[in-house]
Amino acid sequence: MTPELSSLFSDLGSSFFRYAHITGALEAYMEILLSRDLQKAYSKTISGSEGEWVQIHRHMVVDGINVKWYPELPVGNIVGQKAALFNFLYGVTLGRMIEDLDLYFTSILRDYFKQVETTTNSWTRFTQKTGIDLFLCKHGTFACNLLQDRLMIEHNKVRIDRSFLTQMSKQQISHVYDKGDATQKNHIDVVLVYQVIREFAGDADAAFSKMIGK
Repeated sequence: MTPELSSLFSDLGSSFFRYAHITGALEAYMEILLSRDLQKAYSKTISGSEGEWVQIHRHMVVDGINVKWYPELPVGNIVGQKAALFNFLYGVTLGRMIEDLDLYFTSILRDYFKQVETTTNSWTRFTQKTGIDLFLCKHGTFACNLLQDRLMIEHNKVRIDRSFLTQMSKQQISHVYDKGDATQKNHIDVVLVYQVIREFAGDADAAFSKMIGK
């Protein structure tokens, strides 16, 4: 294992930790919004008096003054955004894990080839410099699919478009999507991505280590 791979594993672990605990907090928040009893119990704990939540706003204390920085929204409106909030967190986490992987490849290029990679995707350059076909590494096709998945989530409101289908066709990746389909993500997807990236990078690193005789 190269030091670069060890650093990648540490970064992935941090991303996974943040996702687990931020989504845990969001799930607890949604449970409170859906339960009058929990609202009353939470209000009593915080303020000493029971109360039901009709609207939610965000505020902070600045110099002893309550400053509202996000306006009131009906509780029902917030609950209705639950799926969108979780998809956002999935997209952020997926994006960060892909960036972590990209940093691994960039670090290899810098540390062993004195190559400073300025693109946001150093996978092609890694293959050019090492001769290692990343598609042949464990989960290589799936890893490429993750790149398209991230772009779809971040830039296309989690909808399958013609560009996504074209990219999948170019890479000869099998899928069951049609144009306009919506993707639905859950915690199992995040666990899978975390494991896949570790195994994919581990396989690529093993091939690279063998190449340089380590």
